[in-house]
Amino acid sequence: MENKITNYIEYLFAIALQKCGNIHDAEDLAQEVMLAALTYERRGGVIENPKSWLSSTLNHKFNDWLRRKYNLPTISIDEISDDISEDEQEKTISDETVRREIAYLAKLQRDVIVKHYLQGKKVQKIADELGIPKGTILSRLSAGREQMRKGFDRMEQYEKQSYNPERLEISCHGRQGLRDEPWSLVEGDLMKQNILIIAYDRPVTVTEIARALGIPTPYIEVAVEELVKTELMAKNGNRVFTDFMIVSPEDILKGLDVQILFAESIYKDMLSFINGFVARLQNVGFFREIPKEKAEKLEYYFTLHLLTTAIYNAAQKIVPSKEYYPARSDGGSWIAEGSKYPIDFNFENYKFGKYCYGGMRGTFWEKTYGARSLDLKVYDTQPALNRYQHGPLETSDDDLAKMLYLISRGIPFESTGFNVMCLEDIPHLTECGVLANDNGKIRVDIPMLRPEEYEDLDKIRIEQMRVLSDILEPGLRKIFPQLKIEIPKHLEGRVAEFRQYSCYAIPMAFIKRAAEKDDLVFIKSTPPIVFVVDDDNNHIR
Repeated sequence: MENKITNYIEYLFAIALQKCGNIHDAEDLAQEVMLAALTYERRGGVIENPKSWLSSTLNHKFNDWLRRKYNLPTISIDEISDDISEDEQEKTISDETVRREIAYLAKLQRDVIVKHYLQGKKVQKIADELGIPKGTILSRLSAGREQMRKGFDRMEQYEKQSYNPERLEISCHGRQGLRDEPWSLVEGDLMKQNILIIAYDRPVTVTEIARALGIPTPYIEVAVEELVKTELMAKNGNRVFTDFMIVSPEDILKGLDVQILFAESIYKDMLSFINGFVARLQNVGFFREIPKEKAEKLEYYFTLHLLTTAIYNAAQKIVPSKEYYPARSDGGSWIAEGSKYPIDFNFENYKFGKYCYGGMRGTFWEKTYGARSLDLKVYDTQPALNRYQHGPLETSDDDLAKMLYLISRGIPFESTGFNVMCLEDIPHLTECGVLANDNGKIRVDIPMLRPEEYEDLDKIRIEQMRVLSDILEPGLRKIFPQLKIEIPKHLEGRVAEFRQYSCYAIPMAFIKRAAEKDDLVFIKSTPPIVFVVDDDNNHIR
């Protein structure tokens, strides 16, 4: 029998290595178990099932080793007792490791474990307090103990998010919520951001998220409840998952060079088309009344709007484009999309950073400061992406629209209740080309249009967008397979297929090439922002 037992030494070492995590401790543990087996046989014992006997003995000795190493309690959680001594209670409560494992339990198990083992309450009393059957309490105690035993085995084996968190930036398609949802839901909250990252690849339990982050479950439970309530996460039984697409820098870079080459291959045709489009804009009567510097910003804005919508329209012809924008509880109607980055990510050296831009967004106000409506339309572009927002104060689009109107109409800030602290941003906004300083007099330096004027120009854009979309479609169709980003299987059908293709660097690839060749003068006139105002003032420019 001795020879039979020694044949299992490799099997024994493999199990020990899996538990200990290092060769030295695994060798010691395997040798200790093998010695116990040989001693047992020399004393006349018979081991009928070697694998079972060795595995069981190894588990016991491994737990003894853990207790010695981490000073785990000698009190057993294997038994459910209605009579726990005060000494045992005190020993359990004072043990840091046990409390840590309890902290990782889900609420259902955690509540009964605390009441029974830490507070010393009898099973029946707990059942009476919670208003549920005694058998349910016993079941939850058993499940909690099993989860804790697994925790003793794992000890501190957290995932990388616990020591090297990532940052998640969320954007949206559709209409934002009243408080800039969805991006504002996790802005500045690394814990929530990393919860969403962990729950992206597969549905996970709250306890699995807690262990991955090394944060006690109660904190994770609250955050997950908020993320589910705000519709960034969804439930699948006792598991949750991130309910939108997340891309990494690696995902984006896979198709970037393909897009750049595509933009270069059609550059001459695109340039000719854009020049014709801009000429049509310039032929609209009121366009000639707009000062040159503002007109160029208007040309840049509508060129970007034309390019992005033409590519979007072409993509919808190539792959299924059905997409539903659900009405959200925050007042918006949006679909979220996320980009994750390492916390120390170097954007300066990120190639895609030179080609990314912010899609058209806006803020709309009715009956504000005497105006019937204010509508600020924004494209954020390189090289100063979002720069105008980050002055002495963080300027929201809402505040900027109101500020621009007050300045354009000469209305004193103090008489409106508008936050006068925003005045601190005026020098910065002047540097960014949103405002101008004429010998101490501040004026709006972006194009201002009436609603009907904007519509006249946009009709041209829509007409030309359809033509350009037809031109782009054949070439895009050829490269599209190279642009697809894979998503987890459980999100299939929840993310529109055309959203899974990264083809939106093409506009800036074209713009960047035009800037290098100095073919389009107006693209130097940043930022491409348009302010549409509906009021009774005859002076709109």
